[in-house]
Order: sequence, then C-alpha cells, then structure tokens
Amino acid sequence: MPRPRLYPSSAARQQAFRDRKRRAAVAPHVRCRQLGPHCTVYCSDWQTVYPLLPSQAAVVTDPPYRTSYDYTKARRRPSRWDRNYVGTDQPFDPTPWLQFPEVILFGANHYWQALPQGGSWCCWHKTPGRQSADFAPYEWIWLSQAGPPHYLPYLWAGGMREGEENYTCLPQKLHPAQKPVKLLQFLVQQTTAPVVIDPYMGSGTTLAACVRLRRPCIGIELDPAYFAVACDRLQQEVEALGLFA
Repeated sequence: MPRPRLYPSSAARQQAFRDRKRRAAVAPHVRCRQLGPHCTVYCSDWQTVYPLLPSQAAVVTDPPYRTSYDYTKARRRPSRWDRNYVGTDQPFDPTPWLQFPEVILFGANHYWQALPQGGSWCCWHKTPGRQSADFAPYEWIWLSQAGPPHYLPYLWAGGMREGEENYTCLPQKLHPAQKPVKLLQFLVQQTTAPVVIDPYMGSGTTLAACVRLRRPCIGIELDPAYFAVACDRLQQEVEALGLFA
C-alpha cells in the first residue's frame, strides 16, 4: 500500500512563499542562499538587503567598529590573517538596528554613547583563571531588553579556547572576530522574536546557534570569502541536524 503523501502546513507554505519573495526581491547581483528550511544568507552590504528585513525581528550581531587591534600582527606565532576585516577603521553607528524590537550587540563599550539609555549588559570574561596577556580580558555585550546583568566566563584567547572550538578541534579560527557558538546560543535564547538577523555574520556563528535552536534566521556578509566560509559551515550544521529546505 503506498504511503500517504504529506503536505506542508498552511503556515509553512506561507513562510516558504515569503522566503521566495524576499530572495527574489534583491538586486540581481546579490548572491542569496537558502540553507535548510529557515536559514537565509546574503552576500551583500547590509544597506541593499535592509529594506527586505522583517520588522519584527531580533538583531544579534558582532558589528565592526573602529579598533586599534591589528589582526595581521604576528604575536607568539605568525598571524593567518592578511588583512583586517571591513569596518575596523570606521566608527559603528547602531542607529539602523535600534529600529528592531530586540537588539543584542557585541563590543558595545566601544560605542556606548550612541546607544539609548536602558537595556541591560552582559560581561563576557574571555580569560577566566588566566593572565590576559595582550588579549582583552572582557567583552561587553548590550541587550536592548531590560533585565539583570549577566556574567559569562568562557575562555577565548587566541589558541586557548573552551568547548567545541578548542585548539584540538579547531586549530584555526574561521574569522578574526569569531565567537563561541555556546555563547551565541545563550544570547539567541534571550530573544523571543520570530526571526533572528545577523547583518555582519562573518563566519556564521550566530546563524549556527539559530540552526541548532531551530530559530529562523537571516545573515548578511559583505566579504565573499567569509560568506563562502559561513555557507559551508551552516550547510554542515543543517546536515548534522537532518534539516532540509
């Protein structure tokens, strides 16, 4: 006896239609990929894609901002990076992202004057129990939603990394400013919006956290090389969970 054919629900069909419409609406030169059922990524500047983003979304991102840190500088070992990523020589303006109902921004101590009053803070201790050397021992993360402060100790200093990104599992980071998936999973879980947006996705860590949490997500990355890295990584995440578009 043949198996009964299973049809997607009405809500799933409507979401698929919206996804196709959104992908078709971008300029022809913008590369767009759908990875799994709920992960859409664009290789573009964020300004091109911004008009298409859903207004009821959570923005969770590590934006580029002006810094004196040089990722190409050799320290205890030669750097694998031949250039700093785009935006490290420019101040960051959070204004376009403050229009969304939920916002989480890494490195917010570098541009706190541009943030509105209120919200809450998360202190990521990157060198717990160790000397910080030339690595910043803390990173401050701003959450637009009010709440108690969070303190998150999680080792992340060069080749000394905790968890699944430990040096034995990940000898080289995928992006100079890569963040741990476990940390992003915690932050994504602080949001309730129906979709999560990372407009500076880099190697795709925020979206990897979303895929694991089954949260619909949209990523934007300007650099084609990092976009390719993120796509490969997210495809592996999708396949590991048995998710298909």
